[in-house]
Amino acid sequence: MDALEKTNLVLAKILNIAMENGVSHWDLHFEDLDLDSSYETFFYPCVAWLENEGLIRVEEYNRTMGGYASGSVQNIALTARGMAILDQDVNIRGNEEKLSSAVTKVSEGQVDYHKFATALGGFLGGVIKSLG
Repeated sequence: MDALEKTNLVLAKILNIAMENGVSHWDLHFEDLDLDSSYETFFYPCVAWLENEGLIRVEEYNRTMGGYASGSVQNIALTARGMAILDQDVNIRGNEEKLSSAVTKVSEGQVDYHKFATALGGFLGGVIKSLG
Protein backbone atom coordinates (compact mmCIF):
# COMPACT_ATOMS: atom_id res chain seq x y z
CA MET A 1 0.00 0.00 0.00
CA ASP A 2 1.45 3.37 -0.98
CA ALA A 3 1.42 6.60 1.05
CA LEU A 4 -1.68 8.00 -0.66
CA GLU A 5 -3.67 4.84 0.06
CA LYS A 6 -2.51 4.90 3.69
CA THR A 7 -3.45 8.58 3.97
CA ASN A 8 -6.93 7.98 2.66
CA LEU A 9 -7.52 5.00 4.94
CA VAL A 10 -6.46 7.06 7.97
CA LEU A 11 -8.74 9.93 6.83
CA ALA A 12 -11.66 7.50 6.50
CA LYS A 13 -11.03 5.99 9.92
CA ILE A 14 -10.86 9.42 11.60
CA LEU A 15 -14.02 10.65 9.87
CA ASN A 16 -15.88 7.44 10.70
CA ILE A 17 -15.05 7.75 14.41
CA ALA A 18 -16.04 11.44 14.34
CA MET A 19 -19.41 10.49 12.79
CA GLU A 20 -19.94 7.83 15.47
CA ASN A 21 -19.16 10.22 18.35
CA GLY A 22 -21.00 13.28 17.11
CA VAL A 23 -20.50 16.54 18.98
CA SER A 24 -19.44 15.24 22.36
CA HIS A 25 -16.46 15.10 24.70
CA TRP A 26 -14.04 12.42 23.51
CA ASP A 27 -10.38 11.78 22.82
CA LEU A 28 -8.85 10.16 19.76
CA HIS A 29 -5.70 8.07 20.02
CA PHE A 30 -3.87 6.40 17.15
CA GLU A 31 -4.75 3.03 18.67
CA ASP A 32 -8.45 3.84 18.13
CA LEU A 33 -7.88 3.55 14.38
CA ASP A 34 -7.00 -0.15 14.68
CA LEU A 35 -4.07 0.13 12.27
CA ASP A 36 -0.53 -1.17 12.49
CA SER A 37 2.46 1.02 13.29
CA SER A 38 3.22 1.70 9.60
CA TYR A 39 0.33 4.21 9.71
CA GLU A 40 1.62 6.19 12.72
CA THR A 41 3.29 8.92 10.66
CA PHE A 42 -0.07 9.71 9.03
CA PHE A 43 -2.10 10.19 12.23
CA TYR A 44 -1.47 13.82 13.22
CA PRO A 45 -1.02 15.10 9.64
CA CYS A 46 -4.39 13.60 8.65
CA VAL A 47 -6.15 15.13 11.66
CA ALA A 48 -4.55 18.49 10.83
CA TRP A 49 -5.52 18.17 7.13
CA LEU A 50 -9.17 17.49 8.02
CA GLU A 51 -9.10 20.48 10.37
CA ASN A 52 -7.40 22.78 7.85
CA GLU A 53 -9.92 21.79 5.16
CA GLY A 54 -12.73 22.75 7.56
CA LEU A 55 -14.27 19.29 7.95
CA ILE A 56 -13.54 18.97 11.66
CA ARG A 57 -12.84 21.18 14.63
CA VAL A 58 -10.22 20.12 17.19
CA GLU A 59 -10.14 21.49 20.71
CA GLU A 60 -6.61 20.39 21.56
CA TYR A 61 -3.66 18.33 20.35
CA ASN A 62 -1.91 16.48 23.19
CA ARG A 63 1.23 15.17 21.56
CA THR A 64 3.61 13.29 23.80
CA MET A 65 7.10 11.91 23.39
CA GLY A 66 7.51 8.31 22.38
CA GLY A 67 6.62 8.09 18.72
CA TYR A 68 4.98 9.77 15.75
CA ALA A 69 1.45 9.09 16.98
CA SER A 70 1.93 9.31 20.74
CA GLY A 71 -0.67 11.32 22.61
CA SER A 72 -4.21 12.18 21.67
CA VAL A 73 -6.50 14.67 20.01
CA GLN A 74 -9.29 16.03 22.20
CA ASN A 75 -12.85 16.85 21.24
CA ILE A 76 -12.93 16.40 17.50
CA ALA A 77 -16.26 17.50 16.08
CA LEU A 78 -17.50 17.53 12.54
CA THR A 79 -18.19 21.07 11.39
CA ALA A 80 -21.36 22.04 9.56
CA ARG A 81 -19.24 21.98 6.41
CA GLY A 82 -17.97 18.51 7.27
CA MET A 83 -21.50 17.26 7.82
CA ALA A 84 -22.63 18.79 4.51
CA ILE A 85 -19.73 17.21 2.64
CA LEU A 86 -20.36 13.78 4.15
CA ASP A 87 -24.03 14.10 3.18
CA GLN A 88 -23.16 14.60 -0.51
CA ASP A 89 -23.91 11.90 -3.04
CA VAL A 90 -20.90 10.54 -4.91
CA ASN A 91 -20.78 8.19 -7.86
CA ILE A 92 -18.77 5.11 -7.01
CA ARG A 93 -18.41 2.57 -9.80
CA GLY A 94 -21.70 3.73 -11.31
CA ASN A 95 -23.66 3.73 -8.03
CA GLU A 96 -24.83 6.85 -6.20
CA GLU A 97 -23.98 6.73 -2.50
CA LYS A 98 -23.59 9.17 0.38
CA LEU A 99 -19.95 10.00 1.00
CA SER A 100 -20.51 9.17 4.69
CA SER A 101 -21.54 5.63 3.73
CA ALA A 102 -18.46 5.23 1.55
CA VAL A 103 -16.23 6.51 4.37
CA THR A 104 -17.74 3.98 6.77
CA LYS A 105 -17.30 1.12 4.30
CA VAL A 106 -13.65 1.99 3.71
CA SER A 107 -13.01 2.46 7.43
CA GLU A 108 -14.57 -0.88 8.35
CA GLY A 109 -12.88 -2.76 5.52
CA GLN A 110 -16.18 -3.56 3.80
CA VAL A 111 -14.77 -2.54 0.43
CA ASP A 112 -11.39 -3.07 -1.16
CA TYR A 113 -9.76 0.19 -0.16
CA HIS A 114 -6.99 -0.34 -2.69
CA LYS A 115 -9.63 0.41 -5.31
CA PHE A 116 -11.62 3.06 -3.47
CA ALA A 117 -9.50 4.63 -0.75
CA THR A 118 -7.17 6.19 -3.29
CA ALA A 119 -10.18 8.09 -4.62
CA LEU A 120 -11.40 9.21 -1.18
CA GLY A 121 -9.13 12.25 -1.01
CA GLY A 122 -10.20 13.20 -4.53
CA PHE A 123 -13.87 12.91 -3.58
CA LEU A 124 -13.32 14.99 -0.45
CA GLY A 125 -11.28 17.58 -2.35
CA GLY A 126 -13.81 17.83 -5.17
CA VAL A 127 -16.76 18.26 -2.81
CA ILE A 128 -14.84 20.79 -0.70
CA LYS A 129 -14.13 22.85 -3.83
CA SER A 130 -17.72 22.65 -5.05
CA LEU A 131 -19.08 23.88 -1.71
CA GLY A 132 -16.50 26.67 -1.65
